[in-house]
Amino acid sequence: MPTDHDHMLHTVRMAKAAGEAGNLPIGAVIVLDGKVIAEGQNRLWFPRTDPGRHAEIDALAGVDHTLWPRAKEMTLYTTLEPCLMCLSTILLHCIGHIVYGAKDSRGGALCTVGHMPPAFERFYKEIKMTGPAMPEECNELFRQTVMIIESRIAK
Repeated sequence: MPTDHDHMLHTVRMAKAAGEAGNLPIGAVIVLDGKVIAEGQNRLWFPRTDPGRHAEIDALAGVDHTLWPRAKEMTLYTTLEPCLMCLSTILLHCIGHIVYGAKDSRGGALCTVGHMPPAFERFYKEIKMTGPAMPEECNELFRQTVMIIESRIAK
């Protein structure tokens, strides 16, 4: 059976594919019973501009609707600490475990824990959070993400 490390390597591959397509190098996979049931990658700019197409959101959209009653058994792996939008969406979907590869000091939402609305705090207390799980590989992807964002802002 694949390990957390194997699933994180899958997210790194997804992130690299996103970067090669001209998007931010961020990837995500969702696992249930040891099997990948959905995967996603950042798709902010290609194939079309869509500010909501973060890797985690992309992966959540790919989950078969019949599996949602088992959301608490699912693990979402992502190369980067989720942003506020993604963390909120993950919490509302009641995913049971989040594993992230690198901390996001610029946009990660874990700094909001303890300061979220009561419903979100309750959901957060019900999940398991693990990370940073692969900082060696994922910190480099984060560094690339920051460089891409800064170059786009400078234009």
